Amino acid sequence: MSMYRSYLLKNNFWAKKGCEKNTYIRHDINAGGIYATISDSPKGVNIMLEGETYFFNNFDKLDEFFANLRFSHTDFERILKRKFVSRKLRTLEI
Repeated sequence: MSMYRSYLLKNNFWAKKGCEKNTYIRHDINAGGIYATISDSPKGVNIMLEGETYFFNNFDKLDEFFANLRFSHTDFERILKRKFVSRKLRTLEI
């Protein structure tokens, strides 16, 4: 098992069905869907977040990246965002 695969699984990423073998996904309250693809050459992880791609070949920098995601919004901002999205979804005609 790849060290990057182990790292992603420990950080709540799940293998994505119907995609490449080394593609993982995680849903974050603040950032939404986070896609991670393990790269063989050069060795590392490509993180796709909000249309931008980031490459990491160092676990410390990857930890720092995820830590910044977790604390980028306050609880108050998350509550407001969730209420706004919930209100919009209720007005959709299905």
